Amino acid sequence: MRVLFTIFPASAHLYPAIPLAWALQSAGHEVVVASPEGVVDQKVIENITSAGLTAVTLGGKEELTASLAPLIAGAGPNRPTLALDPDDPNAWRTARAVLGGMFNAYYPPAAVEGGRRPVLDTLVEFAQGWRPDLVLWDPLAPTGAVAARACGAAHARLLFGTDNVGLVRAKTRQELADPSSDLTEDPWLPWLRPVLERYGLDFTEETLTGQWTLDLTQSRMRTPLDLTYVPVRRVPYNGATTLPDWLHARQERPRVVLTLGVSRRLLAGRHSGFPMREFFESVSGLDLELVATLNSEQLEAAGTLPDNVRALAYLPLNQVLPTSSAIIHHGGGGTFAAAVAFKVPQLVVPLPMWDEMVTARYVARRGAGLVADPAAIDVDSMQKDLVRLLEEPSFQLGARALYEDMLAAPAPKDVVPVLERLAAEHRG
Repeated sequence: MRVLFTIFPASAHLYPAIPLAWALQSAGHEVVVASPEGVVDQKVIENITSAGLTAVTLGGKEELTASLAPLIAGAGPNRPTLALDPDDPNAWRTARAVLGGMFNAYYPPAAVEGGRRPVLDTLVEFAQGWRPDLVLWDPLAPTGAVAARACGAAHARLLFGTDNVGLVRAKTRQELADPSSDLTEDPWLPWLRPVLERYGLDFTEETLTGQWTLDLTQSRMRTPLDLTYVPVRRVPYNGATTLPDWLHARQERPRVVLTLGVSRRLLAGRHSGFPMREFFESVSGLDLELVATLNSEQLEAAGTLPDNVRALAYLPLNQVLPTSSAIIHHGGGGTFAAAVAFKVPQLVVPLPMWDEMVTARYVARRGAGLVADPAAIDVDSMQKDLVRLLEEPSFQLGARALYEDMLAAPAPKDVVPVLERLAAEHRG
């Protein structure tokens, strides 16, 4: 079987797919991972090949950069976002508008008129030539569904977090069916219809939600939607590097990890910047070792580091978390999954970009950690919360419960036969 993954150009979207790609490849299937050029980070194609997988570059950097500019550069309370905050009943409408702009970037008329080759054309041409049996596509890259239909392949979404697209789609359909609503036309059809007609296709809901959906989130976090989900255990992968000598040396005190993920430069607007210097000073007197991943700007802002703080530009979480007693993070899905896999209590400072608020509240509800308000970070309160995580046994029990929930989902290798069956049933 030939399997084509289509990934949104960010390593945070690539990394969740890699263990499943490995499982398929190990079972004897041919696997290719296609992505536009790096936008959020510049190494997405390099990270595909460094994981031992075959990459296909789709171009499109200029168009996707333009569509993401409001998300990356925006600030203030009115900054557009893809996050669905449970406390904001209208957040899905904002997310719908932002998603529409992103989807437009895969086949913008301006690119064609300017002589540039759109991402969608490149992907469809590759799919029609390579002839995959199955296309697994990122929810932010629905071009995968179009390419699959254009070449007769089965196709499914591969979620990197909670199903925000599925929820937005369900609410949109409810709004369209409501006689009292002002919405008279599907807001995504102006983009979708001409794109589909280009390949002789009509619109179906599967264009946006897949023939089925592979779900890497924990079952208790899943939004109840009328869609077919196939659960898959999320195996943490964050890249690889040489194991540092200090990491496997005998520990004299508890180790705490501080990471803000790839979003650590985007703490702006109403979500204030993380006060690195003040936080490091607050933990300098605690009997612990703090390992912090910082970019150059943060490192400069932090000034002289206390003796118990170790700062690095990059360190895979699956290397450091097995010897850690707590983690402070931004609520990203990859960081959450790694903390769960190694049973580490969490202090979450959620930066709303996708499902960080949902994740933070889930961690607190399950007793596996605590939540700090990113809009009003209080260093003293964070220090007290960190001490609680290290000293109160209940958080370790909560972390263990999340780990057991993770184990309840089938491992990637156990999902391969399911994908073989579904691909055979759905190929056109």
